[in-house]
Amino acid sequence: MPLTDLVQHLNNQHNSLPAGRFTARFRSSGDGQVFAHFANLALESVFLPITAMPSHRIHGHAAALRVYGLTTGNPVSADAVFVLPVDDQEFVYVDRLVRTLHALSYLARPLRGTLLLKVNRRHVMSVPTDHGLAFEEILRSCGLTPQQITLELDADGLDDVDHFARAVTAYRQRGYGIALSGFGRSSIDLSLVRALQPDIVKFDLLLLVSTRPLEGLIDEIHDVGAKVAIEGPNDIQWQPFAGNTRADLFQPRQPVERWVSSSQRHPGGATAALLGKKFHSC
Repeated sequence: MPLTDLVQHLNNQHNSLPAGRFTARFRSSGDGQVFAHFANLALESVFLPITAMPSHRIHGHAAALRVYGLTTGNPVSADAVFVLPVDDQEFVYVDRLVRTLHALSYLARPLRGTLLLKVNRRHVMSVPTDHGLAFEEILRSCGLTPQQITLELDADGLDDVDHFARAVTAYRQRGYGIALSGFGRSSIDLSLVRALQPDIVKFDLLLLVSTRPLEGLIDEIHDVGAKVAIEGPNDIQWQPFAGNTRADLFQPRQPVERWVSSSQRHPGGATAALLGKKFHSC
């Protein structure tokens, strides 16, 4: 299906959802980029390479969110998008919207490997059953399958481990890969890792900068059959560190967006300055 037709199809799907106060529209540019316009914000995907250590081969890409104000053209924290919903229904809508944007953007770019997508903890805990079903239907309309997706779930400090475990089981049964993030942020729970059997365990930055030896932890996670991922602020500085710890995967952190002064904005308006694209209005 051509990208513009797919964007139109997904716009129709989203308009039929109970979105509460919010509605969103996907836009595709002339060069194949995809954006979402939502609550006076422009959302776009950023893909961060995940490299296998020590070969430095591409394992896949982690999707991150870049957000700008439509009227100002200035960067906004991606977390601000998730502050807007006032109830669980709106939150699930927004979280799924972001992952749909990432799936569309992934299709439009010549990327290789697994696509790593974050699922917000509130989404996981708000959905009672059938985790991953609605997103699977969206993926299939894009020509993707759950087997191409690894879902990143924050497993630190869980209040309801049983619900979280049921969600992980449901995701896995549908074919999604599972990555647990936040490992070592407030605790080191190897029993949870053994119970959930993830594909990837992401070490938290607080664990990485602590004095705790990592080699034994990595060995225990490898014994479960999972890979260890390290996310660092600078790939030049941190890739050697990742290799020295015998971690399996390295992912750079998303760069911080800089504020754009009014004198730097395009005279044609904030939206033109931000995107510089001719959009197909769908």
